[in-house]
Amino acid sequence: MTMSRLHRLPMVAWLTVVWVGLWGSPSAANVLGGLAVGAGVVALLPPTRVPSQGLVRPLALLRFLGFFAFDLMRASARVAGQVLCPRHQLRQAVVAVPVRGASDRLLTLLANAISLTPGTLTLEVDRPRSTLYVHVLDVGGGPDAVEQVRASILRVERLAILAVGSADCRKALLEDTGQAGRT
Repeated sequence: MTMSRLHRLPMVAWLTVVWVGLWGSPSAANVLGGLAVGAGVVALLPPTRVPSQGLVRPLALLRFLGFFAFDLMRASARVAGQVLCPRHQLRQAVVAVPVRGASDRLLTLLANAISLTPGTLTLEVDRPRSTLYVHVLDVGGGPDAVEQVRASILRVERLAILAVGSADCRKALLEDTGQAGRT
């Protein structure tokens, strides 16, 4: 068996697990059927190579996930409070946030993190201008409320770049923030 075929075995195994899961019973017939379907899919569809867009940095990823989990809980409590005790008129806004993230992977991570957070929703990603348009349920009442929302999103972007950004994107971020000596 050639090396390229060996690399396809995990996909056959995964497709077999999915097949058995869909049938709901781990019988011998379902496992054999899953192996046949998995092998057929892998044989008929050519393998694709996704170009690497940088390393995943585990500690930075944990920091991103921790911040995201905390932000998720805080936003959930804030939205629940607004729904249960509506004391003031909500001040909704669409905020344009210019982002540094150049890769599709980074923009997808950032847009999904924003949309998964209660009270915010990514409306559009403008690739040519590197801008996210985000709907915010309640921006608050202060004069710099929109800037606070923008700064919060840029903080999430910074953590995402440090976790999964390319070396060039990470370097540009660290130079912009005056931390070029840090790794």
